[in-house]
Amino acid sequence: MNSRFGRLTRIHSFMPLAGATLMLGIAMSFTAPYLSLFGVEQAGMTPLKLGLFMTLIAASGVIASAWAGKWSDKHGHHRGLLLAALIAASLGFLLLCFVRNYGALLAIGVAFLGAGGSAMSLVFSFARAALPVRDEAERAFALATLRTVLSMAWVFGPSVGALVLAGAGFYGLFLFAAASFAACGAIVWRMRESPAGDPHSAPTHYAGDPATSLEVMTPEPAEAPPPSSPHMPPHAPGTQRQIWRSIVALTLIGLAANATMIVLPLYVVHGLKGTRLDVSIMLGLGAFLEIPMMLALGARGSTLVKLNWLAACAAVHVVYFIAVAAAGTVNVLIPMQAFNAFVVAVTSCLGMTYMQDLMPRSPGAATALFFNASRVGSILSGVLSGVLVAGLGYRGTFLVCGCLALGALILFADPPWKRIAQRVRDAWDDWRHPAQ
Repeated sequence: MNSRFGRLTRIHSFMPLAGATLMLGIAMSFTAPYLSLFGVEQAGMTPLKLGLFMTLIAASGVIASAWAGKWSDKHGHHRGLLLAALIAASLGFLLLCFVRNYGALLAIGVAFLGAGGSAMSLVFSFARAALPVRDEAERAFALATLRTVLSMAWVFGPSVGALVLAGAGFYGLFLFAAASFAACGAIVWRMRESPAGDPHSAPTHYAGDPATSLEVMTPEPAEAPPPSSPHMPPHAPGTQRQIWRSIVALTLIGLAANATMIVLPLYVVHGLKGTRLDVSIMLGLGAFLEIPMMLALGARGSTLVKLNWLAACAAVHVVYFIAVAAAGTVNVLIPMQAFNAFVVAVTSCLGMTYMQDLMPRSPGAATALFFNASRVGSILSGVLSGVLVAGLGYRGTFLVCGCLALGALILFADPPWKRIAQRVRDAWDDWRHPAQ
């Protein structure tokens, strides 16, 4: 393994790409945890206004990523779009240093932050085109390593962001984020796409929402053989009922997870009177624990019963939300992030491959369904969290998220309702008419 990493470092353009990916991850991990705090504390947003703000940013990012992916795949040019996205993100955070008007913030969120969010997908598209690697396995390993670099930024990024926020306020935080996006752009500006690269087969399933951890972490699917191949995976196709139950369950998990990303910082700082450093510790711990979990699940993924693990993951999500809602102090919340890390690791590692198992002859459609579920969750989470916080408060919001996770658990477990109902009726009849 060490020799393989050593070969990676000797590939032309890999180390600059790693540096650009790291700067992108730092910029996103600096800002995503504290954007909701900025909206409430600096812009005076109500929960509903904050929810709309976050939803528009997520929707704009999804639209920008989808358009950029189609355009770059068609024309084979990724560098220019990536630079445009990085410039948009940098300008957006520079403007956040000064603008506090709600209407102007909505415009900045849609035009700059959402469009800049597509940089996440574009940096991997550009990497495929820039790396002079002809062996597909080596290219896949290089891209997996770049995704690990992006994930590692989330281990220390929120903590460093909290320190910057404590020392320089939101002005310093957003200025640092803008500089990080600009540094990423400067690295990309000095690079060129390689003739030996793969400009037309870049993955299109990354949405642009930096808060969607599932899309940051999920490994890229391997290409499946054609239907006529003798090496077709030995999985029996799932029924339409199984497929759509799984899609709805994954959407509910994504919806709850993204709502948590918005509400948790507010709950810690305003609900439990914690500090921004507490927020960073929780997010950093979660990201740190996700990495070994994902490595272990990735190594044994082919031998696991994925449906059982996904059901267990939903059950853990229920426990997590109940514990968060019942927490009296921040110190109770910090170890709870191990539960959240388990949910992210299982869903991101096994969710997509489970969908591909259900649709073995349509791996592309299965992948698209999986990521669309995450995208729908990221878009709806803003408005949902705003409505819930305004109507039920922080604890009520987490309990509703727990109900969403419970719905996902029921959909994954698919209990035999008819048999259960029959047994209940039989027990009721036996109680009412006991045997003489």
